Amino acid sequence: MDPAAIQAEVAAHITTPTAMAGMYLVQFVFILPVLLLVARFRTQPALDTLAVKAFPRKQLLPWIGVLLAFIALEVAAVQWFDIEPGQFMETLAGSKHLLLALIIVFAAPLLEELVFRGYLFRAWRHSRLGFSGTLLLTSILFALLHAGQYHWIQLSFIFVLALILGVAREKSGSVLLPMLLHLLNNLTSAVVVIYFGIL
Repeated sequence: MDPAAIQAEVAAHITTPTAMAGMYLVQFVFILPVLLLVARFRTQPALDTLAVKAFPRKQLLPWIGVLLAFIALEVAAVQWFDIEPGQFMETLAGSKHLLLALIIVFAAPLLEELVFRGYLFRAWRHSRLGFSGTLLLTSILFALLHAGQYHWIQLSFIFVLALILGVAREKSGSVLLPMLLHLLNNLTSAVVVIYFGIL
C-alpha cells in the first residue's frame, strides 16, 4: 500500500470513539500503577499521599451546588459565544459509545484527580508555592492536559473547573470530593454529548 494512504487511514482511525477509548484505557492501565508506586513512601502509604480518605458528608451538597452553577455558566457561555465544538467533540457527539462514556465518566476523573488533586497537590501544597501557587499550577497543568481537544473558551472553563476542584480538595482534605465532582461534571457531558449529541 501507499505509505500516504496508510498514514491517512491510521489518522482517520485514531479519531474514532473506539480508538479514543483504547488510548485512554491504555493510559489508565499504565499510569495508575506507576502513580501508586511513586506515592508510596516508607513512612506513608500511597493512599495517604494521594489523600484518599473520607470527607464530611455535609460538604457534598454545597459543592454540588457550586458545580451546577459552574455547568450552567459554561453552557450559557458556549451558547452566547457560539463556540465551534471542534473535531474532538464532533467525534463524541451522538456516538453512544458505551466504553468511551464509561472511561470519560469514571476512569478519567479517577486518574486525573489522583494525579492533580492527589499527588501533585500533596507534593506542592507544603512547599514554597503554598495553597495559592499549588492551586494555580495544578489548574494550569490540568487545562493544558486538555489543550487541542477544546476551543480556548472551553479551556478557560476547564481551568475554572480545576480551580473549583482544587478548592474542594483543600477544604475537604480529601481527593474523593473533587473526584466525585469531576465524575458528575463528566457524567453530565457524556449524557448530553455522547448520548444526545448536543454540542
